[in-house]
Amino acid sequence: MVIIVFNTIVKILVVKRTVEFTDEEVVRGILNNDPIIIEYFFIEKCSNMFVYILNSVFSGRIDKTELVNELFLFLAYDNWRKLKDFNYNSSLMTWITVVATRFFIRKRDKLIENESSEALIIENDKNIFTNISEDSVNLPMAIDAMPNERYKRTIQLLDLQEVSYEDAAAELSVTVANLYNIHRRAIAQLRCILLV
Repeated sequence: MVIIVFNTIVKILVVKRTVEFTDEEVVRGILNNDPIIIEYFFIEKCSNMFVYILNSVFSGRIDKTELVNELFLFLAYDNWRKLKDFNYNSSLMTWITVVATRFFIRKRDKLIENESSEALIIENDKNIFTNISEDSVNLPMAIDAMPNERYKRTIQLLDLQEVSYEDAAAELSVTVANLYNIHRRAIAQLRCILLV
């Protein structure tokens, strides 16, 4: 363990052994739901890419953890179809950087478009959650297992406590339109957890 002191602020950095995987091992590990490779790729290997996207696409106004979750869900959709289409004509990092940048630019543009249409949000979107709860006995455990605290809190507020979108948005310090999008992502993450 390495301790670094800067102007009376103590930061503890855990130095861990880094293992490099080949592109083929990473793709195979992700497709086989290997938690070590998934964490290695999305948290460690793609870290600089997420910082780049965070600063260049979103001007630092969004949480890096949400970017990681968004990209994971985007790639995991339809049984990892996009990742299965990777043909090794370039490095995996080059490919994922292009895919992620395009995805987040489209996502940003959609968010900008949706900012002006908050009145179009249908507040009774609870049927998505109802379908999940009918299919799962382990719903409370699945919610507790959600890695993104904002997504977890969103589901607790909107679906379990049935707080209005306006009140939930105020508590989470986001606009109603952004909360609607966060809620959809939270439901998608919950579905992924329930499918494991």
